[in-house]
Amino acid sequence: MSLTDLLAATLAVAIGSVVQAASGVGAGFLMVPMIAWVNIELLPGPMICGSLALSGVMAWRERGAIDQGRLPVIFFGILAGSVVGAWVLSRVPGEQLGIVFGTVILLAVALAASGLNVPLNRTSALVSGTISGAMGASSGIGAPMLAILYQRESGETVRATLALLYTGASLMILVILALFGEFDEVDLANGVALMPGFLFGYWLANRWRHRLAGLGSRGPVLVVSALAAVTLILKSLGVL
Repeated sequence: MSLTDLLAATLAVAIGSVVQAASGVGAGFLMVPMIAWVNIELLPGPMICGSLALSGVMAWRERGAIDQGRLPVIFFGILAGSVVGAWVLSRVPGEQLGIVFGTVILLAVALAASGLNVPLNRTSALVSGTISGAMGASSGIGAPMLAILYQRESGETVRATLALLYTGASLMILVILALFGEFDEVDLANGVALMPGFLFGYWLANRWRHRLAGLGSRGPVLVVSALAAVTLILKSLGVL
């Protein structure tokens, strides 16, 4: 990864973190298409690795509010789904990866905008974990289904539980990607290089939290993400 790519990718993850604070929409919606334009080799492994810095800090900071009861079932689902997602990723030629990433982004946007009302039980936890693992391993965006699962819980519980789930899921996904030959030493180094961007974005989001609270709108963020995904697909198809 060149210095230019590093600076651009760092800016992308920082912007994504701030936008999440303003709109409540997962940062991956904007990060993935922006990073794909910078250097598609930073997806999904390096970005997932870099995000560990953010999710790990958040999980530790609010560890007392974590809902531990359903974690084993969700993690089992994430593990199964991650295997499927990594297998799909390993079968896709490099020049067509943008199609996979763009398609998963569109699916994630649809889930976020769907208004689904999923009851929180063992079955839904298993299914949601599986879908999240498959989407996370194939593109780096696994959050929407888990966010839908916990949407009725208190804000503190949601933040703490999802942060822990993202941390555990990211570690499992990276191991599985490595087993499929989709995450190596270079990817690890690039992921570590992205960590400061995630932490800087988190610091900015916390510093500006009150100023950003009234500025965010889920609709525009989802529309921009969808347009970016379509553009990424068209680029991979050679239309752009």
